Amino acid sequence: MPLNATQLSAIESSVAILLASGAPLVAELRRKFPEVTFVRCPQEDMEGTPYLSGDGYQLYLINRSEVCISVTDSPQQADGVVIAL
Repeated sequence: MPLNATQLSAIESSVAILLASGAPLVAELRRKFPEVTFVRCPQEDMEGTPYLSGDGYQLYLINRSEVCISVTDSPQQADGVVIAL
């Protein structure tokens, strides 16, 4: 299921709030958005331009429709988010 602008905005807000609160980031995001895949990794593990950037984090969109996961800049092709810290 492709991501839409409303979901991405809610995800970005949630990431900022969860990071500020110290709550378990990926577990809470998976609970709140069960239809979206979330992965957390260090920023140095990511290449390319993030889809969104916040204070201390970047969000990359991923597509899991193929055998290998790929980074995409298209929400219409994305079904997950990498949170790079």
